[in-house]
Amino acid sequence: MDDNPQTATRRPTPMEFGSMPLDPLYAWGIRYEPVEALIRGLSDLIERLAEAQIETGVELGDDDLEKHILSWLDGRVADGTLTRVSDVPDPVFGRVLGPKRWLRSQRIRMNRLVAWLRERGGAER
Repeated sequence: MDDNPQTATRRPTPMEFGSMPLDPLYAWGIRYEPVEALIRGLSDLIERLAEAQIETGVELGDDDLEKHILSWLDGRVADGTLTRVSDVPDPVFGRVLGPKRWLRSQRIRMNRLVAWLRERGGAER
């Protein structure tokens, strides 16, 4: 993926494996702040799920991935890391991406990370 010898050994972030946004606003129209903590946290979650996929050999389906993500979001609201702010009406963002396409893009991102990690011999950070 990276031909530059200075950065070729650096582990890429999940954002580098896909162009779709990580913000769940684009899936369900739900908004969280601060956005920086949301994106950083979801990126970490995607990495952990990719590592678990390597360990178990099982790729998450949409339903399980959605449960993991929504549970993680609920947990970050409960622990005060994130605040859920006013949601955006579904038709606004549902037409742009929607849950099914957003979840698929996250699975693609995870699968690309899994492939990258496997090329390098595992999930070590």
